[in-house]
Amino acid sequence: MFYEECPAPPGLQPFVTQLWFVRAQPQARYEKILPGPSAHLILNLSGPYRLISPPENGTSGITPPGSNATEVSTGFYAGLQRSYVISENPDQIFNVGARLTPYGLAAFTSQPPSDFQNRVVDAESIFPGFSELRSQLISADPRQAFAALGAFLQERLRPGYRADPRTVQVVETLAKQDVEISVLAAGLGISTSTVERIMMRDCGTTAKAYSDVCRFNRLVSQAAALPTGAVPGSELLHLADFYDQPHLIRSFRRFSGFTPSEYLQVVQSYGAEYATFVPLEEVAG
Repeated sequence: MFYEECPAPPGLQPFVTQLWFVRAQPQARYEKILPGPSAHLILNLSGPYRLISPPENGTSGITPPGSNATEVSTGFYAGLQRSYVISENPDQIFNVGARLTPYGLAAFTSQPPSDFQNRVVDAESIFPGFSELRSQLISADPRQAFAALGAFLQERLRPGYRADPRTVQVVETLAKQDVEISVLAAGLGISTSTVERIMMRDCGTTAKAYSDVCRFNRLVSQAAALPTGAVPGSELLHLADFYDQPHLIRSFRRFSGFTPSEYLQVVQSYGAEYATFVPLEEVAG
């Protein structure tokens, strides 16, 4: 795998935090993409991907390939996700992308961020002209790709738009630690309902939902680094604020589709760098 990233240009911050570039041979035909605290704008320079939705209504299986699947080709935007998505990979992976903060999309479009939560959509619906970058970047190195993508995004910033500093503070705090929303609101001098209102307006999600995703993301990042042979239940309970093992297992399965034992078995076989992009050899029905 070749992966490189760089901080976003100052003019794009705080809405975009990083630009990234990856070329790789897939570890497996499929990968399970776990929810995280950021949104992504992705220019695909390889073959098409097929995104397979997770099961609904509490079913334990995974939607079989070809059922409830969407093909994405050149450019796509992945909003904040509340559950995992399964990707059927092309033969080679070659992507250039931008990592956006939860409130970052509002800097580029007046469309409500809630319209894009838990969805992967064609980038042209938000960033017209994005797919035209493909011809420029198909033979570009990371430096050239970052310059072209950064310039494209800077040109599309909404003139004069500023992030609400209260939203920025909520997002930054919850990304780092578990804090009761009422305590966070009190520290900002606003009500809990105001926190939820500004988060829904700017990020398209509630503060509580975002907090849950952030906590899970921190948990899997730490879990993936556990030594081989670690006992999943007892070890993971020490890493996150779950009051008992059944609570941990329910939450883990809701976000990842794995039990903690299943997750550790897969990730430890591939390495901690696959903590949130988990290779899957097959998708079972």
